[in-house]
Amino acid sequence: MSQVCNKALQLSQQALSDKKRLAQHAGAELLAAASDLFKALELAEHEDATTTAAVYVASAEKRLRHADELLAEVGAILATGELTEETRDWYRNLDYDRLYRTGVELGMTSRGAELWSEITEVTVAQGPTGVCRALRDRVLATASLMAGWLGGAGDAESAGRIVRLQSAMSELTVHAQLMGYFNKVEPRDPHWLR
Repeated sequence: MSQVCNKALQLSQQALSDKKRLAQHAGAELLAAASDLFKALELAEHEDATTTAAVYVASAEKRLRHADELLAEVGAILATGELTEETRDWYRNLDYDRLYRTGVELGMTSRGAELWSEITEVTVAQGPTGVCRALRDRVLATASLMAGWLGGAGDAESAGRIVRLQSAMSELTVHAQLMGYFNKVEPRDPHWLR
C-alpha cells in the first residue's frame, strides 16, 4: 500500500514509513486473529472444550481490536495526504474486472467478486482513505460478532454459532487479500486502464 499511497496521496517519507510499519503490524494482528479463531474452531468440535475455545475467540477479538487501532492510525496518516485529480481519474478509469480476473488467474488472490466490487466502489468514490475505513468497519464487525459469541459461550448453541465467526473471519481474510493485491498495482499505470 505504501507505493500506492506515496503516488496517490503524496505523503512525506516519514509518513510513508510510519504508515507502512503500522499497516504491517495490523496485518500481523489479522493473521494472528485468524490463527486464534481456527484454534477455537478446532476445539469447538468437542462439546466439552467450549470454555477453552472461548479463550481463543477472546484472543482473536482482542487482536482484531488492536488491528483496528493500528488501522485508525494508518487512516489518520492517509488523511494528511491529498488525492490528486489525476489519480482520481485513474481510479475512475481502471479496468477493475480485468485486474480482478488477472489476479485470480495468476493465483495472486482468492475469488471474491462481491468483495472486489465493494473495494472498487469505495476506491472510486473515496480513494485510499475510504478503503482503509471500509477495512476497519469489516474488522470491527468481525470483532463484534466474536464479542457476541463470547456472551453466549457455553450455551447449547455456542458450538453451532461459532461457524458464523468462521465465515466472517474468512470473508475478512479474503477482503484483506484482495486489498493487498490491489495495492501492489503501480499507481497511474496505464496498463490497467480501460
